[in-house]
Amino acid sequence: MSRLALIALVAAGAFGLAACSSEDQAAAPAAEESAAEGGETAEGGAEEPGDSAEGEAAEAADAFTVTASEMAFEGIPETLPAGTVEITFDNAGEAPHDLVVEELGDETVIPVTDGGGSATGTVTLEPGTYTFYCSVGTHREMGMEQTVTVE
Repeated sequence: MSRLALIALVAAGAFGLAACSSEDQAAAPAAEESAAEGGETAEGGAEEPGDSAEGEAAEAADAFTVTASEMAFEGIPETLPAGTVEITFDNAGEAPHDLVVEELGDETVIPVTDGGGSATGTVTLEPGTYTFYCSVGTHREMGMEQTVTVE
């Protein structure tokens, strides 16, 4: 291939890439603007309530912090309002602990968290009585259990 033909080929490719790039850049703001007007995300999916952090915070009925230590929980309230509850879990002990809700099919709200660690989880509760407990080893039998009434 001659040197002149190679230069022409490279120039044509560069021009084609520049043309695509400027068209893509011009189309992107228009697509985002159209999506915003139509209640859709930029990816084209419909925007769901709660997609934003603000929506998630608004959905939470209550929030509390649980501190786990050696064979004890502190901070689990005796009563909670029905709805979505956000739980911040601080393991102040040395042993690993978790937080499980028995009446929800032993649903793990907070996974096993090592001593000194923390985690956050959410659970949706209907009115009733629930048992929160630690499922690690024999921790539940040693006192890591709390009954909560949801109103």
